[in-house]
Amino acid sequence: MLARLVTQRTAQEISAPEFAAAEQELDELYLANLGTSRSLIHRLGTEDLLDVLRSSGTVHAERAYVLGALLSTEAAILAAHAGADSGEAYAIRESALDMLLEAGAAQLGEPDLAERVEQLTAHVPQSEWPAERFERLLRYSTERGDFAAAENALFTWLERASSTEERLRAADAANDYYARLEGLEDADLEAGGFSRAEISEGRADFAERFAEMLGGLN
Repeated sequence: MLARLVTQRTAQEISAPEFAAAEQELDELYLANLGTSRSLIHRLGTEDLLDVLRSSGTVHAERAYVLGALLSTEAAILAAHAGADSGEAYAIRESALDMLLEAGAAQLGEPDLAERVEQLTAHVPQSEWPAERFERLLRYSTERGDFAAAENALFTWLERASSTEERLRAADAANDYYARLEGLEDADLEAGGFSRAEISEGRADFAERFAEMLGGLN
């Protein structure tokens, strides 16, 4: 029923009884797949949700994917019922996107993961992302081998950082990122939209921008 509502119906065609039935089915799916209630999930922010999904300091990729898939489905149903501009649906999509980026960053190989991320990004434009989401995009894009997109996320993360501590975190991530690229073959770099010359260029550009931002605090 959820698939039918999301893919085959318009907002005007989803009746109140259908929406109530979909919510009930979602309640059952959250309990069956995650062992917790949908209402509890919605009371937790992204970082709290990720803490719940962590084991030995690492996010459980499969559970993050399942949660992201459930959240994105719920948001689609809510938007179809309440309207495309539903603030609640938007907030749920933000959480879904964070979960799926984490799943991808943990190297989960679900074949539809990239498609799900792309669909959510269309509803949650990058212009409205917080800095933390670009850090997730950096890790996600790197694991997918999309090095050009990863570098863009890295620089945007630095630009969006609101504290010296956050900028230092971005700088540490930049060092790790470029060091990883240096260990790759030229063919792998090219497949990811990158070249060896761009590694040193990227390092220099990042260091320059980092210094400018720190200098602006003095």
